[in-house]
Amino acid sequence: MKIHGILAATLVVAGIGLSPVADAQSLQGQNRGQGQGQGQGQGQGQGQGPASNAGEVRLPPALQAAVLTGNPQAIQQAINTLGGGNPQQAGALASQVVRAAEQMLNTNPQAAVQIAAAAVETVRATTVVQSAPQQTESVVTAAARIFVSPAAQRVAPESVGALANAAVQVAASTGNPTLTANVANQAVSAAEKILATAPAAAVQVAATAVQSVKDLPVMQNAPQTTMQVVTTAARIIVQPEAQRIAPQLVASIATASVQVIANPVVYQTAPNAAVLVMTNAYVASTSAPVATVVPNVVTVVRSELTQISQTGLINQANPTNPVVINDILAGKNPDTGQPFNNGGTTPPTQTNTPNPPNNAPVIEVKPIAASQT
Repeated sequence: MKIHGILAATLVVAGIGLSPVADAQSLQGQNRGQGQGQGQGQGQGQGQGPASNAGEVRLPPALQAAVLTGNPQAIQQAINTLGGGNPQQAGALASQVVRAAEQMLNTNPQAAVQIAAAAVETVRATTVVQSAPQQTESVVTAAARIFVSPAAQRVAPESVGALANAAVQVAASTGNPTLTANVANQAVSAAEKILATAPAAAVQVAATAVQSVKDLPVMQNAPQTTMQVVTTAARIIVQPEAQRIAPQLVASIATASVQVIANPVVYQTAPNAAVLVMTNAYVASTSAPVATVVPNVVTVVRSELTQISQTGLINQANPTNPVVINDILAGKNPDTGQPFNNGGTTPPTQTNTPNPPNNAPVIEVKPIAASQT
């Protein structure tokens, strides 16, 4: 395949070592001896492997050969073989692979996304998540840096969507609420960027992101980031193409978004943004494409909004909340007082509320130690 030659050149440019550094036995021996599962080669400890040279990632020969194929299945197979059934070892190898992918991002973004996807799929396994939490979180954090890359979004929007979706799912499985919120925020930001070129993938990512932050520990521990996630998702679901291509997912996002901001801890972080979420959720749920396919979503969203209008802590944070919700339920834009159009596809402007695009900066997250969970 042509990608083999491209990848070979890319790896050389990126400074990723092609020479043998460690075979499976030495890697596993290091893992057993040190108890760290880092697999960094030559038994010298964490500080003596590739981490000591930020410009170089050295992979075992078999794994290097798999990476050169650009085939995610081949990469996963190589990791499984070299890991020898040791989930910590598999996590360590996956971490090396995603670092190698990140180094080729500027020269071959499409290959970077494919290779990162293989690493994420490796740590998706329950045994790896539980036995190698630090490596798992390292993988999804690096994967996020790849899927938010404009170059990757431009050349491989569908693959970016798949990578973001998988990364959010893995992050949520770690039980680290801060990591989950941050990765979900980065994912939904990427979804908004690829909406025009890969609408189905974008809406799927937004749905997964919103569901992940709907988890109570995430809302309680990362309320501001949670609000960013649902605010961005709300901008996606009012887009006509999103409603046309994925009405059921749009209905799911609309319902989940208002359920998230019904939590006073989340609502209080940005009352004006909460109003935008409620408005967009109602607009999306009453749009013809969505209401036709999921007719009960209008009733569900209206019920949720009514409950929010009667929540004391929320009304304390925003005394105008009941009036605003009455306007929404009456089919009026609370910002302008004008009715929504019949199709329900004209999003509110919210001119009195600054709502900048979600640039979702990638934040390094310190993993939660096992003793703290």
